[in-house]
Amino acid sequence: MSLSYANVLDRIEQLIQDTSNTVYDVTELGYWIEDELKRIFRFKPFFVDVIFQIESRSGNDTAGTASSLTDATKSQFLAADATNEKVVHNLTDDTWAVILTNSSTSVNTLSRDIMASGESYEIYNKRCRNKRQIYIGDMPALYRQNVVSVEYPIGKKRNFSVLDDVIELDVQNSAIADSNSTLSNLGKVDVLVRFAVPPILSQLTDLAGELTADAAEGATSIAVDGLGNTEIIEIGEQFHLENHRSVYIVTAQVTTSANAATLTIYPGLEAASSNNDDITFRQSTLTPELEEMLCQRVAARAMLSNTSTKLDGIPKGGQGTYQRERQWAMDILAETERELRAGIRPIPSGTLPRT
Repeated sequence: MSLSYANVLDRIEQLIQDTSNTVYDVTELGYWIEDELKRIFRFKPFFVDVIFQIESRSGNDTAGTASSLTDATKSQFLAADATNEKVVHNLTDDTWAVILTNSSTSVNTLSRDIMASGESYEIYNKRCRNKRQIYIGDMPALYRQNVVSVEYPIGKKRNFSVLDDVIELDVQNSAIADSNSTLSNLGKVDVLVRFAVPPILSQLTDLAGELTADAAEGATSIAVDGLGNTEIIEIGEQFHLENHRSVYIVTAQVTTSANAATLTIYPGLEAASSNNDDITFRQSTLTPELEEMLCQRVAARAMLSNTSTKLDGIPKGGQGTYQRERQWAMDILAETERELRAGIRPIPSGTLPRT
């Protein structure tokens, strides 16, 4: 069973022989824990898989209504088109607009008057300019900066490029399925993106809670209670929701009040959920070996920092105390650094198929 944050603190305090926090307070040790988790990330990242979807609907405007897109032939528009800020490209005139509201399956209102009757259009994801792109801007910045691999369809790895908050697949347009959800044979639209992130070590004292209201499919904000009181739920915290296969990621820091909070999450809920459905936060993603390494490195960092207080005097241990403590800390850091580097695996390279 993985160690809790409190267990890790206790282990560190034992290593530096300061269980009463006389020399090192908990806040100071917390800073070192955060820094060393980021250090471990450079050598032993934790991988998180998140499902996104391509957007590739297309058709012809059938009405020419001002500042609207009408397609009574395919009737393929969705209520979420406006919420997700879908982009419309007029292929005939090479003009662009964003969907503002969804009136029906046949009508979306647009941010600009770009469509005339009979003109062709394509719909793309938020802030995207073609159907090979997916938007990842709702993920925490650290995730967006560390995309490891992309699969489309799931199981088939693709070359890709990251353009700030957009990923573009290096595939031919013909390899992209139609995302029209009214088709009798639905196209494969899921894209699996793997992110490398620092290991998680949650500071929450209560990892279990429950929804306080029903939540719709696709919701990115949920109300929960049953957690600890006045505790910080940090960006990057992960949790499971009852009867869901997805791992959900907290994308905005929040402090609980009266054991409750409203969480901003990604991805959106894979299915509708009900009041009182259980949620369970991940306590840690550290292996036992990394837990021990973290404790040792934080203890060494703390000891190394404290040696500066002994430069202008002769402490209890005599004149060599500064050097001995510093050398102990440096030896621990060097040993754990070697262990971290020894576990690095080379990143596979090569050209992946575009079809």
